[in-house]
Amino acid sequence: MKLRETKGIRGALYRLGQLEKHTTYALRGIKDFTKLRMYNGTRRPSIAAVVVGRNDDYMPDFEQRLHAAIEWNGQCLVDEVIFIEWNPPPERELLATKLNKRFGFVRTYVVPSQIHQAICQNPRVPLLEFTAKNVGIRRAQAPWIVVTNADAAFGTDTVRTILRGPLLTDEVWTAQRVDIPWREGRSGEIGVLDHLRYRRKVPYDPLGTGEFAFASRQMWERIRGYDESLTRGRLGNDSRGTAQMRFYGAKVRRAGTVLHMTHPTSCTENPGQVQQHHGETATAERLPYHNADDWGLGNCREVQLAERVWRLEPPDCDHAITVSGRGND
Repeated sequence: MKLRETKGIRGALYRLGQLEKHTTYALRGIKDFTKLRMYNGTRRPSIAAVVVGRNDDYMPDFEQRLHAAIEWNGQCLVDEVIFIEWNPPPERELLATKLNKRFGFVRTYVVPSQIHQAICQNPRVPLLEFTAKNVGIRRAQAPWIVVTNADAAFGTDTVRTILRGPLLTDEVWTAQRVDIPWREGRSGEIGVLDHLRYRRKVPYDPLGTGEFAFASRQMWERIRGYDESLTRGRLGNDSRGTAQMRFYGAKVRRAGTVLHMTHPTSCTENPGQVQQHHGETATAERLPYHNADDWGLGNCREVQLAERVWRLEPPDCDHAITVSGRGND
């Protein structure tokens, strides 16, 4: 058989295999959507979602993605969203302004540049993602907290898993990331079609991705959030947080999938290429880490700017903020 014919057969078999995978995924999505309807009207556990961001054109349509994710996640699972607007550019309008007008269940805490500059040790990193998430974890009011991203929607299988329960305080739930097609500038809501097709599946890691970590308030408080000694980057801090929970006795469970809206600045779009704004990469070694009692900027004053919007300020404006995390044993 000629080499060209052999390659053609291999290519056809590969495409057939991919079609089968996508078809199976779509059928499972339809099944999950059907089952999810059974939970409509049932009592849901009180869950807070923690999300961070800044209005800096990290992706041109960041705000639309943020709204779409909050809309979907609020409809199907969470009843409280804590948004941390970290180091907002002074020339830009706060994202909190439009969020408050649209969503009555969102509370925003603005962390100004003064605090960011006092903590961050890498000038190329404008957002200390997991220190910001600690701010939200500490201030969430619900007994269950899911830490997620601004461009991530919970898969229907994950929603069913959480609603079906039981939820235990010594468990942490993680999810498999699935990248879904998302046209830049799209303003529509997330719907059934978004759960039936995908661009790529990221292999499941029990320590999770940055898009989904669900645990009890007790567990988050026990580990004191994510490692705040990591002030030079944000990659790997999510896995490190889950590993910290496991060190403290938590059982890691797989919830299902979390849908990530594709964009050019994503790590999966440029495999092996760490962008400057990601900074340094952490590992899940040398545990446990130890954050101070004031982790999550717990010693900062909260100054109300508007309804459900607060700005954090140092307890003493003449005293610089210092890093809460002081390394590992």
